[in-house]
Amino acid sequence: MVRMRLIPVLLLFSLASFGIAQQGPALKHRVFAYWGYNRAQFTTSSIRFTGGNYDFILHDVVAKDKPEAFTLNNYFNPKNIWIPQYNYRAGWFLNDKWSFSIGLDHMKYVVVKDQRVKLTGTISRERSATYATNGETGEVRITPDFLAYEHTDGLNLLALDADHYSRMWTSRNGRQALYFTQGIFAGPVIPRTDVRLFGEGINNKFHLAGYGAGAQLGLFALVADRVFLRANARAGYIELPSVLTTGKSEDRASQHFWFMEENVVLGVLIGRTRK
Repeated sequence: MVRMRLIPVLLLFSLASFGIAQQGPALKHRVFAYWGYNRAQFTTSSIRFTGGNYDFILHDVVAKDKPEAFTLNNYFNPKNIWIPQYNYRAGWFLNDKWSFSIGLDHMKYVVVKDQRVKLTGTISRERSATYATNGETGEVRITPDFLAYEHTDGLNLLALDADHYSRMWTSRNGRQALYFTQGIFAGPVIPRTDVRLFGEGINNKFHLAGYGAGAQLGLFALVADRVFLRANARAGYIELPSVLTTGKSEDRASQHFWFMEENVVLGVLIGRTRK
């Protein structure tokens, strides 16, 4: 019985050994580009709001992403492809094991409504008679008359990526291959933040609000000479020291949090293939 259970393991090992022994597809000095979609999760975040007549912190605020319902029209109609949470990227292979690229992760971040959070700091009565406080620690419920806060146009991470490719399998003809990828990324975060604070606010312009960095793991499947599929899991940290809020120049927010992002993309390779 034990021997029977070992057969699938031995077959997989043999397949992997056979694939690595073959000459793999050419990646060196080829250019690539891809498009796809993502989901994201965020840790809680303490958000500080500063401006005329207030300076307070909301502690351990819960937020989530905002995916579009999956339909062919929402995700594949050219008029609508900018609405979901998308990813696009272009890059270049230094050799068959390393690539460098630049691209945008268009995530979305929405503070969950009706949650109760701790509030510390000051809010003058001139700014809000309902929520005025003079340094006392209290609890507040996030309702529309108090706060609506979201990076939905979106939480845009413009990142430089460096990725390493470990070939796991190659087809007999050498045109298809599967790679395990590991990489790092970093870059500025340029959100368009929609805020209503004490009933006042706007959907702001795109603004350099901070930066993000992290690492990723994934699978890269070359399904034809020039077509590939890629699935990634990215984990990182985002620091936003300068978020636009109500539209007044002195009104800002700041926060930081960790995130997880999963994405699936379809891409093309450009350049000469190995004969």
